[in-house]
Amino acid sequence: MARQRIVKYPPKRGKLTKRQVKQAVDKVVRERRERGTEEFHIPTYPAQASPLLETIADTLDISESHYTQVVKRYQSINAWLERDESIVACYMPKIYPQGSFLLGTVIKPISGAEEYDLDLVSELSLQKTEISQEKLKYLVGAEIKSYAQANNINSRPEESRRCWTLNYTDGAQFHVDILPAISDAEPFKIFLESRGHSPSIWSDSTIAITDTTLANYSQIAPDWPRSNPKGYAEWFRSRMKKRVNAIRRQVGNLPEYKMKTPLQRAIQILQRHRDIWFDKNQPVYDEKAKPSSIIITTLAAHAYYNEGDLQQTLLKILTQMPHYIEYYDNGATLIRNPVNPFENFAAKWQEHPIRKECFMDWLNQVQHDLTEALELSDIHSVEKSLKSYLGEQIIKEGLQNLSKRNGESGSTLAVTGTPIVPTQ
Repeated sequence: MARQRIVKYPPKRGKLTKRQVKQAVDKVVRERRERGTEEFHIPTYPAQASPLLETIADTLDISESHYTQVVKRYQSINAWLERDESIVACYMPKIYPQGSFLLGTVIKPISGAEEYDLDLVSELSLQKTEISQEKLKYLVGAEIKSYAQANNINSRPEESRRCWTLNYTDGAQFHVDILPAISDAEPFKIFLESRGHSPSIWSDSTIAITDTTLANYSQIAPDWPRSNPKGYAEWFRSRMKKRVNAIRRQVGNLPEYKMKTPLQRAIQILQRHRDIWFDKNQPVYDEKAKPSSIIITTLAAHAYYNEGDLQQTLLKILTQMPHYIEYYDNGATLIRNPVNPFENFAAKWQEHPIRKECFMDWLNQVQHDLTEALELSDIHSVEKSLKSYLGEQIIKEGLQNLSKRNGESGSTLAVTGTPIVPTQ
């Protein structure tokens, strides 16, 4: 078991400046990464903001009714693909979620006019030697079109570069992106070994996906784009395994989607800040430059070491996220996919430098905004400050939920294990 490492600050007289604190933390981060040390502490702050942050994250989360509706919808699509008349039934189709819905980090849209974006994978039991990307895309698309027609969905499914998009017209407030895929586990393992890498425990769920822009799209060929949403989700869960186990001991057999670790809640808050910040600053950047959720999630997960307090988790993640951004010798940015050493989540930043600029600007801003807010000395000042960065309505609902939770729970513990501290 790795020895816990404590931050040791320089022996200065009087109060340390923020710069001195940052220098000390940076030094320990470097030492921890070199020695493999797992954890360290950062300073505590006067305002006990974790209970408020928890209810804010809960308010941001998808509602139980929406969650139930989403599950029913993708189960309905899966049943359609499996029916006897389906042209893909013989390929044992499987539908499963990917992205924020699978990771437990989905957040509400900023406005009621916007929709949740539900990402699904439609995986068929085929090999790359048996089918082309184009044929796979056609087979899945044909069934999605017939599903839409049979279920009186007036909006025709739309084809994009990789997915089929199903737009519901019944006020569901979400649309579904369906990614056609086939298993690619064994070819990927062979590829890794040929490059001197050992397959990881997450390699078994690697999939091959389609891309209409590729030259070999219409051919039966071995070179397909790869993805691994299940493997990534398992890696993500491994980053918070100790905390999940601690929560299970506390609350018993609570459904997984109702259990939120400080990491998941911190990511939800970061994404909300990103949405509001980009909405205000979009004219300065390319519309596709919005900081990517997968990059935010990856950097935050790397920076998390199973802390139980949300306020401390958020402050630590904000401090450490930049340390997990790497650079090639030519200056290009590298943010590794943790389940595929040959995928760089920041690969397009070289071609589109405005995306890097936008991400770095947002990262600097969120570090400033949330650190400043959470360093305030009283909870009311924290509330007022957070309204500017996360939205007044979300903070208002979070406060209402906190008041209800305190009234109902008294001195009981929140699901994350943080004591509920009423606002003064």
